[in-house]
Amino acid sequence: MSYLDRAPLPPERKLEALKDAFKEHLEPVKPDPMAEKLLQLDEEVDKFFLPDSIIKPTDRYIYIRDFSKAIGIKLTEKEIHQKLWQGRKRFEGVAEGFDPHTLLEVPKVDWAWDGLWRSSTQNLLVSLPKCGKTTLAIDAIAHWHRGNSEFLGHRFIGKCPKIIIIGTDMALSDWSPLLCRFGLAKKIDDDHIELLDPIVKLFTADTPIHLDRDGLENLVNLAADNVGALWLFDSYSKLTAPLGLQESSAEIAYPMQDLNEYLSPYKATQVIIHHSGKQKGASPVMASRGSTSLTAAVSQIISLKWFNREEDRNDKRILIETEGRSTDVSLLISQESQGFILEGTVEEEIEKQKYNEKLENLTDNQYEVLELITTSSKEGIEITTKDLKEQLGLSSKTALRTCRALVKKSFILERVGSNDKGKISFFKLKP
Repeated sequence: MSYLDRAPLPPERKLEALKDAFKEHLEPVKPDPMAEKLLQLDEEVDKFFLPDSIIKPTDRYIYIRDFSKAIGIKLTEKEIHQKLWQGRKRFEGVAEGFDPHTLLEVPKVDWAWDGLWRSSTQNLLVSLPKCGKTTLAIDAIAHWHRGNSEFLGHRFIGKCPKIIIIGTDMALSDWSPLLCRFGLAKKIDDDHIELLDPIVKLFTADTPIHLDRDGLENLVNLAADNVGALWLFDSYSKLTAPLGLQESSAEIAYPMQDLNEYLSPYKATQVIIHHSGKQKGASPVMASRGSTSLTAAVSQIISLKWFNREEDRNDKRILIETEGRSTDVSLLISQESQGFILEGTVEEEIEKQKYNEKLENLTDNQYEVLELITTSSKEGIEITTKDLKEQLGLSSKTALRTCRALVKKSFILERVGSNDKGKISFFKLKP
């Protein structure tokens, strides 16, 4: 029996009696000053993400730097960024989802380039190196600026906006021929070019900008002067390189979230180029290199990959696939000297492949008959078994049997008519 069981005390006094009995053995709990300071710092960071916060995103770094100094904590620039990113993550919390029988307002999807680039938000353009993602973006901008209503079978929405290129991935010597090729710059002499409308700003590897504090503040000032602009970021890995983040870590998405938070008040359409991994047949979401937090942070993902390069080195067709919060797009394109052209849809290519496979399995008679019917159909003429007998030397029975086989294989169509001798079959190419 324990001491408390023997003691004649009411229940509410037993705990206090226990403390008195063993107080000499109990270590006093000393508060941890640093833990208290860090908690105080987190509470201050959390205030930034409240709807009524008066601290602008561009001022958060300065505020936290001074606040932490005031409470006796010395933080590096990276640690301040981490504190801000952690605060945003706490604010976002866990998604609660929707309840049944609740009226839900479905937000309208606004497009810059219908089905491909979302307007006033972030779009991630991913592919392996040398697949043409930067060229595709510049080609699309050039078409839009020239007043073309569509490109690669998809409409541009509205007038081409101002263009800001954050091209830290390439030097001016690489940007120059690309921009001149598509009419977005003109060559003055061997050593000089002039940027043309609609480009209002170009940063290159020679004059780099990054997604650190100074870079973001520079971009905000630029955005304020160019509301509604389209921003091309090339590439994300070069823009975030000085931050020392691991691509495999969820933190790789934090600068992108910062970027969107800074630019979204200015209705910026952002096309962010990023290198993909090497997963064969991967979806656009999984194709992006690094953590999936990167693809989760954006509204639209556009991936480019070689369609059939592994089987045929001469096949230069590129597959465009999108994945986002609307209907996905799947296109086949190829790059010519004048730019990209549409080769068709994947569905059309699959049907073409099936058609060619069926062609390879035709007999000699079937192939000859199909060739003749194809030629005649282009001239608007229907073929009868009598025609086949006269032109190919087939018997009436063989001609009819061959035509019926082609009808069954969905190459041609049969129309039954009549003449003075009775019923007669007419054949033409199936559309």
